[in-house]
Amino acid sequence: MMNLRSFARMSALMLMSLTFAATQTEAQVLVYRIEILKESGINYEPFQGGFFAAPLLGGSGTFLLTSTDGARTFTEAANSGRLFTAVDGKEKKAVISATTGGENTAQGALVAIGKIDHQINVKSPTVSLSIRVADSLSGTAVSADDESTASAPASDGSIGSAGVSQLRMVLDEPQTNHANKQGLSLAQTVAELALELGRQGYSKETATPTPTPAP
Repeated sequence: MMNLRSFARMSALMLMSLTFAATQTEAQVLVYRIEILKESGINYEPFQGGFFAAPLLGGSGTFLLTSTDGARTFTEAANSGRLFTAVDGKEKKAVISATTGGENTAQGALVAIGKIDHQINVKSPTVSLSIRVADSLSGTAVSADDESTASAPASDGSIGSAGVSQLRMVLDEPQTNHANKQGLSLAQTVAELALELGRQGYSKETATPTPTPAP
């Protein structure tokens, strides 16, 4: 028969094991590739694609948004979006959301939703597990700015902007697997994605973090 001291020791070991497993799972990441399907608006200069990286179990994530307006550039927006799971009864869906804007800047938002119906095998130096995630999410990004504080219209006479982009966020399994196999943190994963964009000919643009396009 197990005595009280043995039971307490075993309980402590089990708690330590569960805590370690949870910590290791939280250290894993997901990488989604952003695809723009359709856009419309006025004086609207939306981003053209990019990546979103976030913790495997959800939380704050980072956008890397690409643009080809004049030059191939990308903007890194750290902790600008969130990945979470919405539940209604037995139905579960993954959600990626973000808002942007402040005083005298374009106001915008992004929301993408997808079914959690895809299983991935996550392997790292410290953990190996299978988990269900969203293979893709569909959504919309919107942005608007009345430019009421502008001292004058642009040289072409335009003022104010507004637009809508239909988008899809697709799980990038090669990038996700690479990051987790190497045991990369979220910040290290973002650095790797920035290097990948650099290899594709994009240069980093310094800008205020914003997951939706600014005019």
